[in-house]
Amino acid sequence: MSIVVEPVNRRLPAAAATVPEGPRVNLGCGPVFGENWINVDGSRRARLVSRAPRLDRLLVRLGLLRPSTFHPGVVYHDLRRPLPWKTNSVAAIYAGEVWEHFEYPDAVRVTCECHRVLMPGGALRLCVPDGVEFWERYLSIFIEEQAKDRAHQDAARLRAHVQMYFDDICTRPPGLRSFGHYHKWQYDEVQLMDLFTRCGFEEVARRAFRDSRIPDIGAIERSDFLIVEGIKGAEQTSPR
Repeated sequence: MSIVVEPVNRRLPAAAATVPEGPRVNLGCGPVFGENWINVDGSRRARLVSRAPRLDRLLVRLGLLRPSTFHPGVVYHDLRRPLPWKTNSVAAIYAGEVWEHFEYPDAVRVTCECHRVLMPGGALRLCVPDGVEFWERYLSIFIEEQAKDRAHQDAARLRAHVQMYFDDICTRPPGLRSFGHYHKWQYDEVQLMDLFTRCGFEEVARRAFRDSRIPDIGAIERSDFLIVEGIKGAEQTSPR
C-alpha cells in the first residue's frame, strides 16, 4: 500500500498591515544581527562569550570550540525565564530556528511571554524546520524503494535519512560541541498555529518567506522553512 501525503497550502496573501512603532526583538539571534533590532540570544555559547570572553578564546585556541559568531552587542538572556520587557512594550518579535530547541512546555511559556510583552497590534513571527517536509522526504524514499523488487531495494538510503535525524537534529552531541543546540521538538503547521492560538494570538497564519507585517523582516530572516505569524489583539491580556 502506498502512502501519500498531499501538501496543503494555507499561506495567506501578502501581508498589507504593519506593526506599531516601537522596539523590535530578534530573539535567539545566533549570528544574525539586524540593525535597529534588539538582538537577544540565550544559548550557552552566548553566555560564555558575553560573560567569560577570555575563557571562550582559550577554548577556541585549544581546539575545543569553533570561533564564535556572536556579535559583541548581543544581549544574553535565558529564554526559559520571563522576558525582560514590560507588558505591551514591544512592537515585533522574530525568532528564526529557535522554538525547536525548547521542550514543548517551555515553548508554550515563551510564546505566552511574547504575547505579554507585545503591544496591541504587535506581531510574533516564528520560523522553524518543517517536520512534514522532513518526513515527506523519508516517505518518498520509502515508496521508491518499496516499489523495487526485493533484490534491488536499497535500505541504505532510508538508514541515511533516519541517521541524519538522530545525528544532526534530535540527539545531543557529546562534550562541549552542542552547547544546547539540539532539537527538542518537531513542528508542523497544525501544531505551530495551535501554539499561537493557545497563547492568545489572532490572525494566525502561515506566511511566505519575508512576507510579513514587520517592514524590515528581510534584515534578519534567513530561512524559508515553516513560518507562522500572528498578532496581539487590542486590549488583550496574556493567557496564563
